[in-house]
Amino acid sequence: MKNQFLLITIVLLWVLLTTPVHGQDCNGYMLLTENAEYEILNYNQRNKLTGRMLYKVTDVRRNGNKSEATVHTQMYDEKGKMANEGSYQVGCENGSIWIDMRSLMNPDMMEAYKNMEVKMEGDHMDYPASLSPGQQLKDGSFTINVIDKGSGQNMSTITMQVTGRTVGNKERLEVPAGAYEGFKINQDMEVQTRAMGMKMPGTRMQTVEWFVPGTGWIKSETYRNGKLMAYSVLNKINK
Repeated sequence: MKNQFLLITIVLLWVLLTTPVHGQDCNGYMLLTENAEYEILNYNQRNKLTGRMLYKVTDVRRNGNKSEATVHTQMYDEKGKMANEGSYQVGCENGSIWIDMRSLMNPDMMEAYKNMEVKMEGDHMDYPASLSPGQQLKDGSFTINVIDKGSGQNMSTITMQVTGRTVGNKERLEVPAGAYEGFKINQDMEVQTRAMGMKMPGTRMQTVEWFVPGTGWIKSETYRNGKLMAYSVLNKINK
């Protein structure tokens, strides 16, 4: 379940990075602004708080029409205890945002594999500078190979695919951070694992997200087999 909630919050990170303030200008993105911060609250299907994520931009590099930033993350459980932390690289070119899909790696998983060699390959998740209803966004995928350092044997392979990314209409929503009108985005996520060459049962989820031009992500819902499993909302932002 913890892995599921981490996937949700990282998906929200992609969305929060995708909303320009000034057309093709990368300088207008919230998470390409030095010291920008925001907080996400996670809930299960019974409206019980399951944790929160804090994000802060710790470094921004600019070169012409390109920008890159480091985003520091802290994940807290439902009791307020910090479970893990990490950082991710994001970027912008000509007003369009990208984020490396390798940032989806669960820090708890990395701790479990600390005595192994971990190789990761993946796409950038791209969001164009402007969005419109019916627009199809580029799919993304990444693969993690866990290798025994002594024998060089591949112990497990984990693959994630994000497909069917479709932009919907704008809808008005109220979240703790305020009332907004946000674009609705639907997408499918699938995780497959092979351990010692054996294929394990896969995990399929569907996510629905809303984000607002000039502000960013405000809400996300995660479904499995048509049933709501969890949701997250934007609690507060500080630019």
